[in-house]
Amino acid sequence: MRVVLFANSDFALPLLQFLHNSSSHELVAVYTQPPSVSGRGLRLKHGSVGKKVQELSINLFYPEKINEPKQLRDFSDLTADIAIVAAYGQILSAELLSVPRFGFLNLHPSLLPRWRGAAPIERAIMAGDNLTGVCTIKMVEKLDSGPILAQENVPIDSKATAQNLSILLSQIGAAQILSTLDRICKLPAIPQSDLGVTYAYKIRKRETRIDWELPAEDLDRLIRGISPSPGAWCLLNGARVKILGSRVFDSQGHPGSRLKIDGESKPLIIACGKGAILISCIQREGKNPVSGEAFLQGFRGEINFR
Repeated sequence: MRVVLFANSDFALPLLQFLHNSSSHELVAVYTQPPSVSGRGLRLKHGSVGKKVQELSINLFYPEKINEPKQLRDFSDLTADIAIVAAYGQILSAELLSVPRFGFLNLHPSLLPRWRGAAPIERAIMAGDNLTGVCTIKMVEKLDSGPILAQENVPIDSKATAQNLSILLSQIGAAQILSTLDRICKLPAIPQSDLGVTYAYKIRKRETRIDWELPAEDLDRLIRGISPSPGAWCLLNGARVKILGSRVFDSQGHPGSRLKIDGESKPLIIACGKGAILISCIQREGKNPVSGEAFLQGFRGEINFR
């Protein structure tokens, strides 16, 4: 089949490569978001999807508004049998969705109908879910509500970050899409349940600041759920630092202060409202991320996060 991919994040890279390597299907074009303009020469700077598409010499489109009449004509001219969306970033019109012979599929990293929306991986970790997954659904106008063609459950490890869970789900999802394409005429489309619907709203700036008065379990989930981007942050001596890796530690002290534990080799342990967290990765403003131990080696004075 002739396939068009709509994608705009690292999550789609395994799928892009799988489709490019497929001997059964032809990836005729990729749509992504417009590149930024940078440097004195005003060069176009593509994101990870755009860069990879150019490396693979695939037709690349990056319209600012995908639903404009010209874009509809250009897309129709590709004569695609099917199109796939994987974290694209624009809402597609009903007219656009109706163009391919088999319509549009959406690769979504959650167990729908739980966590429809923009940040399903982050929200699952932040909520303390033990299980997530990846679904292939037929796209309809309503957000992430189309019938399910394929689904796979994936446990969430207690140390999982948004980044490593996204990598795992993207790899599983890429294989799932190829299998779905091979059986598209045979797979039943199972309607989503009206029960258990939750929405994974985009992470808001105010959510990213660490409140050390909260329990350690909550802060650990926040840190892992938005690591490495946008990253959970706090202040140290008036400067911003990001906490990018953590685990819950059984201790107690004044929230935000460093705890010195006998018998440990200089771990960076910070008290919370209940319990504490051991920081495994931290990033000072303008610096590269380092381990908690490396941070302590380069820091002088008392540590009290705010």
